[in-house]
Amino acid sequence: MTQNLASEMTVTKKGPGRKPVFPIEHPCWQEICKQISTGKSLTTTLKAEGMPSLQCAMVMIRNNAEFRAMYDKATENRADRLAEEIIELSDAEMPAHLEGPMASAWVQQKRMQVDARKWVASKLYAKRYGDRIDVAVTDTRISVMDALKEAKQRVLKDESNVVDVESKTVDS
Repeated sequence: MTQNLASEMTVTKKGPGRKPVFPIEHPCWQEICKQISTGKSLTTTLKAEGMPSLQCAMVMIRNNAEFRAMYDKATENRADRLAEEIIELSDAEMPAHLEGPMASAWVQQKRMQVDARKWVASKLYAKRYGDRIDVAVTDTRISVMDALKEAKQRVLKDESNVVDVESKTVDS
């Protein structure tokens, strides 16, 4: 967080000994979403000076639809960032000086980092990164009998005298 933003963050107190109140107009909420979008966790973001408590943030997420929408978008962006990090970690070349158990430990560390990011991304943005496959089927069958009844009703209710068929005489 920049010094300029910290100086903008003036917080009002509602009485002695009470925790500060951060209204939705307060710049900290935009900063929180910005930090989450870049891949930081909510907890890490709130540790910065001038930020509200975790409890205050959770209340804002639960009770303020405007902030909830911003927060949801930020978590989706965070999931995208984690997916990018998975690719970066997977493409990282092993340092040349590592051999034997050290090389194995390096590979295990990378695997653990990739797995952690995969899991978190799947929870933050399940539609895109989740393992669950949506197999919902909607029944679009129609009843022929019902369709015929509806067509008959339309014909009976049609009071126009439009005839779309011309009669022909047939020679026998």
